[in-house]
Amino acid sequence: MSFSRGPRRRGRRSFPGSAARRRTRDRFFIRAPRVPFRFYGRGLAQQDPGLRTAGDAERGSSAPEAPRIWARSSQRNGRSVCRGSGLGNVCDGRCGMLIFSFDYPPLDGGIARLCSELALGFSRRGVRVEALSRLPASPELDAAIPTVRVTRARPLMEAAAFGRLLSRRGGGPVVCGLWYPEGFLATIAGVRPRVVLAHGSELMPARAAWRRGLWRRMMRRTLLGADLVAANSAYTKGLVESSAPGCRAIAIPLAVDHARFSPPAVGGVRAAIRARLGLDSSKRVVLTVSRLKRYKGHETIFRALASLDGTVRRNFVHLVAGRGSDRDALEASARDLGVAGLVRWLGYVPESGLPDLYRAADIFVLCSREDPEQQEVEGFGLVFLEAQACGTPVVGARTGGIPDAVREGEGGFLIGQDDHAALAGILARLAERPEEFEAQGRAARARVERECTWERYVERFTRELEAAGVKLG
Repeated sequence: MSFSRGPRRRGRRSFPGSAARRRTRDRFFIRAPRVPFRFYGRGLAQQDPGLRTAGDAERGSSAPEAPRIWARSSQRNGRSVCRGSGLGNVCDGRCGMLIFSFDYPPLDGGIARLCSELALGFSRRGVRVEALSRLPASPELDAAIPTVRVTRARPLMEAAAFGRLLSRRGGGPVVCGLWYPEGFLATIAGVRPRVVLAHGSELMPARAAWRRGLWRRMMRRTLLGADLVAANSAYTKGLVESSAPGCRAIAIPLAVDHARFSPPAVGGVRAAIRARLGLDSSKRVVLTVSRLKRYKGHETIFRALASLDGTVRRNFVHLVAGRGSDRDALEASARDLGVAGLVRWLGYVPESGLPDLYRAADIFVLCSREDPEQQEVEGFGLVFLEAQACGTPVVGARTGGIPDAVREGEGGFLIGQDDHAALAGILARLAERPEEFEAQGRAARARVERECTWERYVERFTRELEAAGVKLG
């Protein structure tokens, strides 16, 4: 017995498989109007139908309606106005600097903060800056920096951003927040000049063994093809150079908003903040702000507190701000070590609440571990600078890029990885001689004002771009 599918309907493509498989296909793929294809280098890419070039305008040609995932454009006063989710920026002729990062406000985290500060810093210096990111929008930042935002659904997010990159016609550098996906997309799109930001853990070998070879080749191509790779520390620069020997890499330690993160204005402010947090004014407050992951070293702090003499230990309280997948395991560890009563789990604290949290602390501690097998390391540690800017001394582990953020003798203390005994000694000194740590806090603030402001960071970034022959547009 034989079966026939029957005649194919004109204008319809035939897909093999059952009706269920076809329904799955229709559910996960968007039907888009047919648009021309162009070759860019070795790759085949779909041209964004909603973005008209100057040549199209001169020829009077019109583009078909664009799928919703693309950044669309229209014409206003003879200039192209690029639109993304209701936000617009004006691009006439050559484009300026483009900050391309899916980690961008209103998302929090160090990468989002770095990219937003780069955009604002170069804009204040008179450079024409645009941003390409994903939804949701950030009304305040998007009003200051013209921003195109694409869908956050993957892989449509990458496809939409790739189409936006293909529409770019020369101009200033494209600054990519990470080597993947942003840097890799910019590489295969062929946009130049390209600058890739490097942070640390993303440069380590992939966890899955089957993908390590492919990951390594993609990373090497992206980093070698960049005009400049800007690492956040000397440690991260070393990771870049070992991943892509011969690439142009530089190290620029991060900075902090020293106006927002500042010491208490008057002596009674710290007491008022502690009262609002429900803290006993007689307690010594140890603060940790990070994701709740085991490599962040929370257990080192628990062991240090547990090793203190009982009378000294009772004078401490440990505030833990952040959320993460290892919270249950960390709470169990605190109970097993007998310090659960000293630990207060604050959960997620928004950016607006961080300055007061740093001001309320006597000392900030983050003892991150270096674990290459799990792709975990502290590439720099922006929280160290935030705490020091608020006049709070810090303790960090001598791992990863932390030594670039913490300087011993100037508001900082460095200990070995997992060295809870050394940390216990520092905490015991804090209990005995708090005035010593107050002086260290003042030294930390002075160092931030002298070396670690975003203005100085952008100045150095500009010098490195000029040294690499990258024009700002």
